[in-house]
Amino acid sequence: MRRRRALQIAAGLAALLVGLYIFQYVTRGAFWKSTFESYVSKRAGRSVRVAGNFELYLDPNIRFRADGLRVANPDWAEQDDFFVARRIALDASLWKALFGTVTINDLTVDGGRLALQRRADRTNSWTFGGGALEIPDIVRAAVTDSGIAFVDAVTDTRLDIAFGDIAGTAASGGQRINGPLSFSGKGRTHGAPFDIAGRLTTPNQAAAGGRIGLDLTANIAQTRIAVAGVLPGATRIDGADLRISVAGRNFQDPWRLFDIALPATRPYKLTANLTKSGQELRLTKLTGRLGDSDIAGNLTATLAANPGDRFRIDGTLNSQTLDIKDVGPLVGYDPARIESGKGVVVQVAGRPRLLPDATLAVDAIGKFDAKIDYRAKTVRTGKLPFDNLRLDFGLDRKLLTLSPLAFDVAGGRLIAKIGIDARSPLVRTDYDVRLTEIPLGRVLTGFKVEDAGTTASVRGRLQLKGVGDTVHKSLANADGRIALVVPTGQLWIRNIELAKLDLQNFLLALLGKQLKEKRQINCGVVAFTVTKGRAVADPIVIDTDRAVFRGRGGFSFVDESLDMSLEGDSKRFSLFSGQSPIGIGGYFADPSINPISAELLARGAAAVTLGLVATPVAAIAAFVDLGDAKDVNCAPILAAKRGTARERAANAKPKR
Repeated sequence: MRRRRALQIAAGLAALLVGLYIFQYVTRGAFWKSTFESYVSKRAGRSVRVAGNFELYLDPNIRFRADGLRVANPDWAEQDDFFVARRIALDASLWKALFGTVTINDLTVDGGRLALQRRADRTNSWTFGGGALEIPDIVRAAVTDSGIAFVDAVTDTRLDIAFGDIAGTAASGGQRINGPLSFSGKGRTHGAPFDIAGRLTTPNQAAAGGRIGLDLTANIAQTRIAVAGVLPGATRIDGADLRISVAGRNFQDPWRLFDIALPATRPYKLTANLTKSGQELRLTKLTGRLGDSDIAGNLTATLAANPGDRFRIDGTLNSQTLDIKDVGPLVGYDPARIESGKGVVVQVAGRPRLLPDATLAVDAIGKFDAKIDYRAKTVRTGKLPFDNLRLDFGLDRKLLTLSPLAFDVAGGRLIAKIGIDARSPLVRTDYDVRLTEIPLGRVLTGFKVEDAGTTASVRGRLQLKGVGDTVHKSLANADGRIALVVPTGQLWIRNIELAKLDLQNFLLALLGKQLKEKRQINCGVVAFTVTKGRAVADPIVIDTDRAVFRGRGGFSFVDESLDMSLEGDSKRFSLFSGQSPIGIGGYFADPSINPISAELLARGAAAVTLGLVATPVAAIAAFVDLGDAKDVNCAPILAAKRGTARERAANAKPKR
């Protein structure tokens, strides 16, 4: 009796289960909808709702389908929903689920959108109920018309990316995605819009946690970036084998977004191998062009170990040919003006300004240190031959040094040491520029003047100290000395006549016949004392076997004005000797040369005669560092008492 009773109960339960199974199969488990929403919402710690059709039944595996599935975001998130899908369907193993393992045999997502967000305090929207979202094993998957939106306050980035259709399987041999995984999107970072497109060329290895083949292009801040190669993992770059190409109008543009101060450039295109080892990002086999100059070398960026620390850039770069136009942006000229052919001169308060006035990014250069050695075999200038350029660039806690900046010029060499100290509120700049012995014959040849045997040379030095965060400002209040010395030598007569400032005699000689007689230079000194950006002749004197001329006045770095006079005295009779001095006026970018008449001198209109300080030649020789200065024979000329142009003008008689 009891046995029969037990059989009846068992049969009843079986019938009930069969009935329930048939019921849930026929109804597709639609009645579970509210239970599902309540249970999953509680587990996730946020609202989960299904707007349309709902299915959850056994067949015999677990079958699930939801149209209009929505998973809410935290209240603080911009987007209401963390995840939405027009349709999601899956087939999961019931047997494995009974033993605590969730394995999805088939997954289909159509019209899915994932909205991820991270706040400044690094809390995020993808952490559920105190833990990160866990994704179960998936054997086969198909994803269509889906994408991801990402908002990150930490990096000031917004990204909206769409994926191409994805179809994949997983079997005993491992997971497999059919074909490359493509993606494209748009966004903003640090206030600048960007777009991105690419594909994972090895999606199956990526899905298995292996190496990732990547082919990506992006456009940001008028810069195009292309990356191709292999990453060791989805979130790893150590050991990467990538080739990166970057092209744009100005190398400053993309880095300015991250408050990193790098030199401005003309349009450029660079390619390099990129990898990472520990804290070092290494760019090797770098090649490309900056403007009309080629460039190659290696760079290493050492990342900061701790937040707030400075990172560091080290490297060696070289060029076979450096175009002088590409140097302009590096010293503060606007590369856009250079590229458009407008030149470097700008109008300020109705006056032409030549000196660059780009502001030094003091705060930005305090975020990193650097040491870069640069070499250029040839500098293309169009006139003077520059070769063998060397630049050692250093940056250490806002102390920027160009030491040395050196190059060969027309057979001599220019050697400069420049230091810009931005460690205090007032940026202080030290300039020390030396010219070794430069043959004037080769200089004149560069300006298409025939070299008929010139042996004279020029040496010089500029030593100035100023305050200001631009080149113009630092020179506009600078103090120091400038001196050029021409020791004993010979110069072609055409240039002597011009130097003598007997201009009519020069034109007669130039138009009447070609004179190739050489003239002897006994000495030449062109020196200035600079005080608060204003330079005064100290002295200007050139003595030749036929003429002596002196200069008075000076120039100003403040407004770049020229205000000088040059007067020549012939040692021999010349029909045109005794002409009025020549006035040199205008500005650095727009000089003018005009005779100063006796009447103007008599009225005192020639304000250029500011006086001749006549610093001893021995002191100038020591400043320029001539070594043996016996060939600078200017002492007799400096000591001689000669009448000024004003005195001769006062005594001048009208010509008949």
